[in-house]
Amino acid sequence: MTSRFKAGDEVIVVGAKGQVASWLYEDKRGVVQAVHEGQPYPNDVQLRSGDALCFTDDELMLATEPSPGRRLHNETKGLALGVDTYKAQEVMKAALAPTTQQDPDGGVVEHPSHYTSHPSGVECIEITKHLNFPIGNAIKYLWRADLKADALQDLKKAKAYIDIEIRRRQEAA
Repeated sequence: MTSRFKAGDEVIVVGAKGQVASWLYEDKRGVVQAVHEGQPYPNDVQLRSGDALCFTDDELMLATEPSPGRRLHNETKGLALGVDTYKAQEVMKAALAPTTQQDPDGGVVEHPSHYTSHPSGVECIEITKHLNFPIGNAIKYLWRADLKADALQDLKKAKAYIDIEIRRRQEAA
């Protein structure tokens, strides 16, 4: 399979489902240094921040293309004209509905009590799966802070992920 990028292309990292690196580096700009055809992550990218990582084609877009958010805004002419708010509310209600699925380990793996004991009945993952990795992890650690052995450690972890997101947004600005 041939990569759609070539050495010298200026690119922006876009979040791709299941790709943690692209979530962590989302909106970062860089230059493709080399393309290694046939490799799982063929695009060797030098980011402006100094980091050098390899990405799939799905995790990158040419810097000359509008961002996915800007592209959506352009195509829909903004939220008021392009989004059915009733349908959006239904999607959010469905996402926040408590899950009833049980796993054979009694919930230890799929639905641990420190993520399912909120009085609302909402499970932590039902919220965090809609967020980027640093924000989702920060919420996860805040959510369980008083439900696990070391609340202070969980709060420090949440703060560390918030700091990562702050740095990511400052670098993107």
